Amino acid sequence: MVLLCDVSKSMDLYSSFFIQFMFAFQKVYQKIETFIFSTHIARITNELNTTHFNEVKANFSEKINIWSGGTKIGESLMQFNREFGKRYVNHQTVVIILSDGWDTGNPEVLSEAMETLHKQAHKILWLNPLAGNPNFQANTVGMQAAMPFISHFAPVHNLESLKQLGKMI
Repeated sequence: MVLLCDVSKSMDLYSSFFIQFMFAFQKVYQKIETFIFSTHIARITNELNTTHFNEVKANFSEKINIWSGGTKIGESLMQFNREFGKRYVNHQTVVIILSDGWDTGNPEVLSEAMETLHKQAHKILWLNPLAGNPNFQANTVGMQAAMPFISHFAPVHNLESLKQLGKMI
């Protein structure tokens, strides 16, 4: 399993909660790799391998500079594919992307990155905290570029939506 969490400015309200979620997930699943991204990607698997969650953010010292920045999902996923994809993704891997889909980059880059990931992975789950709103529509340019390559798109806005995640995996 690979978890990719958007920590850009538009995700500020959710990022800390998602890091706690990733910390807990890493305690349950042995074969898991965790990453955060905004304008580029950073592997945080080792930082989450602590006993207590209150140590986690302190361990992000060199990676914290991407927190609350801009959002270049496509460029971040391209970097992931280039630097980590072959090592951590195969046809048995479930990739979970936690993001609102607000991308300021080129949608063609996002589409290409998602297509590459889609070809390598077993499935891609995109969990969007905004999708819990009954009026939500995945009509941002970024979401439109990513949608053809997503196996399951779902809200992740409360504990009930997290429980549903187990059924999708």
